[in-house]
Amino acid sequence: MGPTVPYAERLLGRKPATNMYQCRLAETEQEMRAAQALRFLVFNIEMNEGLEESYRTLLDQDPFDAYCDHLLVEHVPTGEIVGTYRMQTGHNAASNIGYYSELEFDLSTFDSVRNQVMECGRACVLKKHRNFRVLSLLWHNVLQYAKSHNCRYLLGCSSLTSQNPADGLAMYESMKVHFLAEPAFRVKPLPEMECEGSPAAQPPRTPKLLAAYFSLGCKVCGPPAIDREFGTIDFLTLLDMNELTQPVLKSL
Repeated sequence: MGPTVPYAERLLGRKPATNMYQCRLAETEQEMRAAQALRFLVFNIEMNEGLEESYRTLLDQDPFDAYCDHLLVEHVPTGEIVGTYRMQTGHNAASNIGYYSELEFDLSTFDSVRNQVMECGRACVLKKHRNFRVLSLLWHNVLQYAKSHNCRYLLGCSSLTSQNPADGLAMYESMKVHFLAEPAFRVKPLPEMECEGSPAAQPPRTPKLLAAYFSLGCKVCGPPAIDREFGTIDFLTLLDMNELTQPVLKSL
């Protein structure tokens, strides 16, 4: 691993678009709807999770959408939106309806650094475009957005498609050996969201996106929450961008 120096001193400039893909923020209601439609296709149709009401609208949408920025990846030859992230700063969350993650976790441990925390969520890429070019384009621009808003920490829920608490507990036991956040940034799920019981004998396979986050240097902040409404088990994950290494930055 290479040495680390403050993130803002190392990541400069925008990642250029390619002939195949370009990345931008949604600027219109129509573009936000395109992100919501993509999320419905990935979460509800492909992964068999997501909100039940989305089958009526064919959109994955919730109240947080109106207060967040939506990062889009467009497939240039077709104009199709094939990737998205939802983002909001701590200042934005405090001024509006809070962090989405606060619906599941007690985030009071982050009170002293909230102005440096950016929440990311609802990440997805259309299956036929799920490649490193699209992921790196998204991640690079997420980091640029954080930098432009003077945010050091990225925070968000990373999901396992399961409603079995034992799966979540087993995965947490396996992950915390190498990927547990430092004590100052550990959290607990809200009491009504806790995964109760004992861990399964074998943990399920780590979701690919979560494994990719670990490769960037993300940590898990504590035991998982079970989201009965969305149909997932969620881990609060944290990236300290001052800990990004030169090899990771070069890969993005």
